[in-house]
Amino acid sequence: MSVILGKVRNFAAKFVIEYSMKRVFQVICGLLAASWLLASCLNSSDNETTLYDDMAVTSFKLGTLNMYLHSTTTAGKDTVYKSTYAGDTYNMSIDQLNHRIYNTDSLPYGIDCAHIVCNVTTRNNGVVYVKSMISDTLVYFRSGTDSIDFTQPRVFRVFATDGSGSRDYTVTLNVRKQEAGKMLWTQMASGTQMPETYNAGWEFSVSPDGRGIVASNDHWATTAEEPVNGDDIMLLPVRNYSSTCWNLNKGIVYALMIGDNDLVSESVVVWRRLIDSNQPTEWTYMPRDEENSYYLPKGQKYWLLPYTEGSVLAVDGNGKIYQSRDQGITWKTTSRLVSPVSKVVAAATDGDGGLWLLESETGVVWFGKQTK
Repeated sequence: MSVILGKVRNFAAKFVIEYSMKRVFQVICGLLAASWLLASCLNSSDNETTLYDDMAVTSFKLGTLNMYLHSTTTAGKDTVYKSTYAGDTYNMSIDQLNHRIYNTDSLPYGIDCAHIVCNVTTRNNGVVYVKSMISDTLVYFRSGTDSIDFTQPRVFRVFATDGSGSRDYTVTLNVRKQEAGKMLWTQMASGTQMPETYNAGWEFSVSPDGRGIVASNDHWATTAEEPVNGDDIMLLPVRNYSSTCWNLNKGIVYALMIGDNDLVSESVVVWRRLIDSNQPTEWTYMPRDEENSYYLPKGQKYWLLPYTEGSVLAVDGNGKIYQSRDQGITWKTTSRLVSPVSKVVAAATDGDGGLWLLESETGVVWFGKQTK
């Protein structure tokens, strides 16, 4: 009996072990099958690529623009200085019909067009190449990285991702040919007459007794006395005086007079009047602040001339040009307003941004105008 029971126990143990191993094997096989199926699904999704037949540029933006301008130091030495501009502030128009890309607002003068990085976006990831400037060779374009020479129009070619075709875009960058605000001078033909200075129509002078101001609007055929603040009457100009006037705004004329006075050293004296048809006004003295180092030096004959953007010019006999942007309070010279001659006998402005000078020694008339 004991022998029989021993055989039964051995059989039972063997059965349990074999059954357990089968269950473990089944579980492992199930896990392997599941992982294989999951990997197959993932691989199938990753390798699936959709190709398109689109060949269009949807966005074209310029990156940082470098500008190099020439200047002259106070010692007279030529120098070059660099500045940068945000290129994306200049809108690039895309003409899909004619396949052109261009900027309507010109880039500033001095921009380095030979080295410009641009960002190009295409529809459905069309591939972009740039055509060589000297051959039909195409070079793969890396948006936002590659520097392009835009000194002449460039051709960008967009290929569809499905290989069905391509489209060319001609990209043109418009750049100012001249520095904005720079005065360009032209020597006028012999016999050219100086224009009459454009102003509000009135002329002013110190009265014969030196204690008042008189005005005329008919070239001194008739005169009228002007109201003057009597508190500063002793500070009226006594020599080298000049005057002008311009329309400040509707109904108001700004009148300005300068000249030398022995009671004031270094600078000219400045007087002004706001002529308002709706209320009485008078000429008042404008004292110079001691901290104001931008003034007109005395001892010169000046021509006062209304100029652009509400400013006024003062040109002396040596051709030096001062500009005031605050109606006569401060006067500054600038490298953009430099006379072509050193001796001037007359000066005028024409109301259209033009400055006219008459050279005293030759009688030649010069016309200057700032570029826009």
